[in-house]
Amino acid sequence: MLEYSSLFRRIFKMLPQFGILLILLSLLSACSSAPTRDPAYSDSSYLATPESSVLLDYLEPQLSIHPSQTGVLPLAEGVDAFIARLALIRSAQSSIDLQYYIYRADETGKTLVWQLLEAAERGVRVRLLLDDTTSAPLESGLAALNHHPNIQVRLYNPVYSRTFRGLSWLFSFARLNHRMHNKSLTVDNMVSVVGGRNIGNEYFSANDELEFGDFDLLAIGKAVPAISDQFDLYWNAPLTIPLEQLLPKRLTREKLLQADAKMRQEQQAMQDHPYYQRLLQSQLITNMEQQQLDWYWGEAKVLFDPPDKLRSAEPESWMLADIGRFLSQVENNILIISPYFVPTAKGADALAQAVANGIEVTVVTNSLAATDVVAVHAGYKKYRRQLLEAGVSLYEVKADPDHKPSSWRGSSRTSLHAKTFVLDDKDVFVGSFNFDPRSAWINTEMGILLHQPKLAEHMQWQLGGALLRNAYRLALEEDELVWHDDAKQEVFYNEPAAGFWRSLSADILSLLPIESQL
Repeated sequence: MLEYSSLFRRIFKMLPQFGILLILLSLLSACSSAPTRDPAYSDSSYLATPESSVLLDYLEPQLSIHPSQTGVLPLAEGVDAFIARLALIRSAQSSIDLQYYIYRADETGKTLVWQLLEAAERGVRVRLLLDDTTSAPLESGLAALNHHPNIQVRLYNPVYSRTFRGLSWLFSFARLNHRMHNKSLTVDNMVSVVGGRNIGNEYFSANDELEFGDFDLLAIGKAVPAISDQFDLYWNAPLTIPLEQLLPKRLTREKLLQADAKMRQEQQAMQDHPYYQRLLQSQLITNMEQQQLDWYWGEAKVLFDPPDKLRSAEPESWMLADIGRFLSQVENNILIISPYFVPTAKGADALAQAVANGIEVTVVTNSLAATDVVAVHAGYKKYRRQLLEAGVSLYEVKADPDHKPSSWRGSSRTSLHAKTFVLDDKDVFVGSFNFDPRSAWINTEMGILLHQPKLAEHMQWQLGGALLRNAYRLALEEDELVWHDDAKQEVFYNEPAAGFWRSLSADILSLLPIESQL
């Protein structure tokens, strides 16, 4: 009997520990669970183009001349890319659909949110679809935005436990490692912006410390409904969860009023910001007002990954397969502009074989000093010698280019962020796809492939001058890798402007078996 009493006492003393264990197990279960959309939240589709609107009246003369084609306007400058988005949102009459990988709560991000709210007040339906990678700092703002009856916010492949995000990544890495890298803005199912830019100061020449050299296309015509279809596919995907399901606690009226007052104050302050003055000086505004936009018209194909890419048993449906087919049809030359360039052994062999077949191959990527992800450069550097020996032309963008016309004050560091291919001087791809394993096999991507020789020629001409001023030309001389700054007639025998510690970091990272994640 004493033995049983002693046993019961020990069990009783251990109850608190069992309780803690149960709590921990519950937390781990929550962190590792994959969220599923509540059936109460129904699917939705893009709205038809309005029969009459200011935007339609503005575009109709062009659309009527090219009824079966896609027209694009290149947006190379960050200021112009921001103005284009502002103008579209302000002119929206029925719907706005936004899909982005990163959305910053900075001056440009907040200004666009304010414009979305004003559009919603006009009766425009707004659907905001964000990847959950950087949403944590935005949660309170997104929750306030989501309260508006004409605004819906959803997150792609989110962390289920909003409190224990780190633990969620630890126990659900395979799922959470798969991100939505797509980027698009579509208004009234009539006009879209597609390209490499996320939403944030660094993408729109509004950051005095870092500027991303990027590229978008403003698209009208036949490709736009296909972009809307792509958006609907992601919006209604099982991996996409409504914000109110993840954050069920509704904001009080007092909190909403505080949020509104804060946004009004921030927008008033923005009127005095030097960047706002830079916007007013943009030539694009004048060209828009005078209807002097230089559209490039041609046949276009919208490419995108399925939203359940990792779960798909059909890699032929992936964007990589489409890009591979187009690259295999090239006869004369390939230009690849990719800020994150990790070709892998198979890709490097394919580019080398293309050169052996008489195809001119040029690759433009970031230098070690310019890249914002040293690990990616570590994955790329091991292929430089092979590519140069095969005859591939390699250029690396400088961290401090001599010509920076787009920045309102001049950034201290510039990094390439555009993702573009030009094939045979006639086909142009612009989108979110990097030439690396992450874009190929892990993340979802999208873009537009346009058959337009004049646009291809224009981009090649622009790039020629930019490479001379702002990039190093790599070469092998006496079996040593060297960097030529042709504008200054200088030669470097080590990674230019990278510094000791950054170079050492790249060397160490290049030894790690992480290529599949780059």
